[in-house]
Amino acid sequence: MQQEQPGENVRAALNLGHEHGVLVSTEGVGEAARGEPKVLVTMGSDSDLPLMMKAVDILRYEFGIPCLVQINSVHRDLRAAVQHIENLPASIQVVIACAGGAAHLPGNIADLRADLPVIGVPRDLGALKGIDALLSMVQMPEGAPVAVMAIGDAGAVNAGIHAAKEVAIGDPAIRERLQAYAEKRKGKVRRQNETLEEKIKG
Repeated sequence: MQQEQPGENVRAALNLGHEHGVLVSTEGVGEAARGEPKVLVTMGSDSDLPLMMKAVDILRYEFGIPCLVQINSVHRDLRAAVQHIENLPASIQVVIACAGGAAHLPGNIADLRADLPVIGVPRDLGALKGIDALLSMVQMPEGAPVAVMAIGDAGAVNAGIHAAKEVAIGDPAIRERLQAYAEKRKGKVRRQNETLEEKIKG
């Protein structure tokens, strides 16, 4: 009898194909990943991936939340983006979308999926250094909300945390991990105070 490959049962149960993106979890990436994806992390280009890995990594390592990672460009392949977003796995509860420039991706997803909260991460690029993307996301018309994070690294990290808070509404284990994460940050401040005198002395 042929041995089942890692992650094969999960992908079969969820019917995940390449059009759904790459499954990422604490255990690994793709076939090595485990669990149902709760968050979609999407972006307009793979050049956005280093930034968005900050959201992916905080989701999987701090909170143990599996996610899908997917490229969707509404400027280069709108039809494919619409198909992908309309056919997400039912387990997806939150969408994180990164974009720069005109930054239409988060707003388009908010329109396509009125049932899912969308978190926008403006990318720091181009002549306006992300200000254009920030304003594009913030100025969504009434009825199509996008929760907008800061430009760049802080925005990506905060998007992961905010997505975890959305998932935690129905998951007590995630609520506990959020509390543990907050305590870890407080511990960092305490440790800095413990060594402050020595640092002042030089």
